[in-house]
Amino acid sequence: MSRVDRRKREVRERILGAAFDLFLEHGVESTTIEDICERADVANRTFFNYFPARRDMLRALAEGRLSEPLEVAVERTPQPVSARLIGAFDGIAEALVESGDAYRKLIGEMMDIVGYAVQPAAGYRDTVLELISEAIARGEIAARHEAGTLTDIVVAALSGGIVDWAGESTDSLETNLHDLGVALADLLTAGIGTTTRR
Repeated sequence: MSRVDRRKREVRERILGAAFDLFLEHGVESTTIEDICERADVANRTFFNYFPARRDMLRALAEGRLSEPLEVAVERTPQPVSARLIGAFDGIAEALVESGDAYRKLIGEMMDIVGYAVQPAAGYRDTVLELISEAIARGEIAARHEAGTLTDIVVAALSGGIVDWAGESTDSLETNLHDLGVALADLLTAGIGTTTRR
């Protein structure tokens, strides 16, 4: 990564960090772009160089907590797809729950604003697509359906589980996402192998 790219990444992360902190302190609706720019120590036009609209910044924040556990699952190449998928769902649940109730409320607000459950962010969809495509190529998932279709099913299940949690559900996110991961792994590998339950 070049020095310019590192600088761009640092500024982007500073904007997202400032927005996240302000959202936790004051709520999404009460925080302005000017507030975020002041906290991040950037000009307003700099904000718009990175995020053409407020919605784009919200989408980037909402995606942030999901990307890392999915990337970890994809990197576990020696493990079967069932274990990787369940591990990704478990990792996402753990990261979200550890973030606390304020973050849960924040995710709910952001999802309401950006329609996150309806149009999941491309970053984690691409990561799931990589996982599914690789599993099809390795023969762990039968090629009865397009990888993109299977990816959409996995992403919709994950988004739905998170929406339920963010909407003040009293159910355990860890249990719900784990069970979703197990069910999806069973469905995807049906007739090829079995999954291991926790």
